[in-house]
Amino acid sequence: MPILSRNAKIAIAAVFCSLALFFAVGGTLVWAQTYDGRLGPNTFVGSVEVSGMDLEGAARTVREATDALYANGMPVVLRGKPATVPLTVLAGSDSFDVVQLLVDQSVDVAFDRAHDENGSANVLRLVGELFRENRIGLFVAADEERIRESVRSAFPDLESPAKDAAFVFASGAEGWAVEVTDGAAGNEFDFEPFMTALMSRLADIDQTPIQLTITNRKPEVSREEALFVAEDALSALARAPLALAADDGRTWEVTAEDLATMLVPEREMFPGIGIGTEALDAFLEPVAAEIESEALDARFSVENGRVSEFADAQNGVSINREELRGRIAMAARGDAETTVAIPTTVVEPDVTTEEANDLGIRDVLGVGTSSYRGSPSNRIKNIKNGVRLLNGLLIAPDETFSLLGALKPFDTENGYLSELVIKGDKIEPEIGGGLCQIGTTTFRAVMNSGLQITKRSNHSLVVSYYNDPSNGNPGTDATIYDPAPDFQFTNDTGHYILFQAEMDEATQGLRFTFWGTTDGRKGSYSPPVVLRWIGVGETVNTETLDLAPGKKKCQSAHVGADTTFTYSVVKPDGTVEETVYASHYRPLPEICLVGVEELSTPEDLQQDADSVSSSQTSDVPADVGAVDQTDPQTKTE
Repeated sequence: MPILSRNAKIAIAAVFCSLALFFAVGGTLVWAQTYDGRLGPNTFVGSVEVSGMDLEGAARTVREATDALYANGMPVVLRGKPATVPLTVLAGSDSFDVVQLLVDQSVDVAFDRAHDENGSANVLRLVGELFRENRIGLFVAADEERIRESVRSAFPDLESPAKDAAFVFASGAEGWAVEVTDGAAGNEFDFEPFMTALMSRLADIDQTPIQLTITNRKPEVSREEALFVAEDALSALARAPLALAADDGRTWEVTAEDLATMLVPEREMFPGIGIGTEALDAFLEPVAAEIESEALDARFSVENGRVSEFADAQNGVSINREELRGRIAMAARGDAETTVAIPTTVVEPDVTTEEANDLGIRDVLGVGTSSYRGSPSNRIKNIKNGVRLLNGLLIAPDETFSLLGALKPFDTENGYLSELVIKGDKIEPEIGGGLCQIGTTTFRAVMNSGLQITKRSNHSLVVSYYNDPSNGNPGTDATIYDPAPDFQFTNDTGHYILFQAEMDEATQGLRFTFWGTTDGRKGSYSPPVVLRWIGVGETVNTETLDLAPGKKKCQSAHVGADTTFTYSVVKPDGTVEETVYASHYRPLPEICLVGVEELSTPEDLQQDADSVSSSQTSDVPADVGAVDQTDPQTKTE
């Protein structure tokens, strides 16, 4: 057998290495192609693995976990006492999320992390994922103020603000006398670390209980500091009465008795006397009723095809309370005259009568409808109030219209009524139920007008009030909840748009019409399609101290769904713009508050959460036409 030369051996080895490299590279390329349109290996969104899934499948898998998170809420423990902070508020037909768990955006980022438009770079990224974990935290947006309210509601007796030392005045035959009451330390929840932990748990899709802590707070003004300025307070009373003067010459007297309720010791750089905010606000209530007014835009209606004005534009006036507080304090200390000018701010309307003389409003741009048939009384009254606030509004060219902005403030003074809602283990009144009906009808009017939509979120639940008139399916609704989500659109017509809102109480239907100047565009949307129905899972029982032991208050179960439809705008030049709206509606298991004498331990709560989580993912066949989609009702046993 001939002996191969050294060079021949090297050549053969090179050939084998080349072949091995060729097959390795080829195999790697073939392997990488299996991830086209799919998430890379070793990929997680929060704690949920989505390796190798397409975008739709990954989003569905993550939503199953977030649906359970919404249903269960976040367990919290304070000094051994357990509670649940709700992530959603159930109000009859409406459901509002206090946190937004942004599944689609998170899945998109996880996909992009392992892919690149450059083929070679794409392969290298995918190979790299084999050796390291690609974990994307779920994107979260939270309404921190409502979460704080929920925490305080869950532990109502454990937080008390610190109290500063205060003056106590008495009027006698020899004049005014003053005593000083001691301040008191208080307890405040440590919200900063709590919110950090909450956002981390939500990003990880983790329901491990959060430990809430309390910090002892000392008063800002001590007894000694208040005693130091007590004589200054008596001198201030001796300067009374003061006078508050409006621009038109009207005055309101601040007597010594009034001033005695307002004076407080305060300390900035050194002790002094000031005016308490709460007492001043109480004194100003009747004053503000005579001075303040809201800015009102000119309002218009369409009668027999012609636009006519039915309300003049009106400037608004508001009192600058903080500046007035400083002025009164200066007068009380003798640093200014005893007649105090009331500082006001004039707020001009966005649309004046003069500016609206030539609106060019002559065409119907689009119409949106919905039915609120079967709604309870307070819901109907809130819808009627929303119609009142919207009807006749003018939307300026290039204006981005905020539906929340047009309907606020959400309080009884603005015509809204409350209804009882379930917040975790509490039953509390909430203002403004029914406004998702307004949002849904506006959304449909905007689409049929071919306008640019900038913000839209679907409702959390499938509710019959919001089913589309074309086929009765869910999918074309828009939810609003202060401060978010909002529904917004831009008037890109180049002309004013008149918002005409009509309510037919006989048929229990809404009809919103947008009037303006058409440029020839045509807007429409396809009937929504249900891709799948989602089963509701097992009943969730939540312990509460708000009900008598053994009593139950339940919110009915509600099927979930994934839907889609296409919004189309045909431009004047014939080009077509299409937007696909995919909406996910969470399944709502029957949720019951059960009255108990004492709440269970955190360990028991975690076991309950685990059992509920495992029951949330069953699908209902796609032909589930008989599944109840009606308004979820609250019942008491």
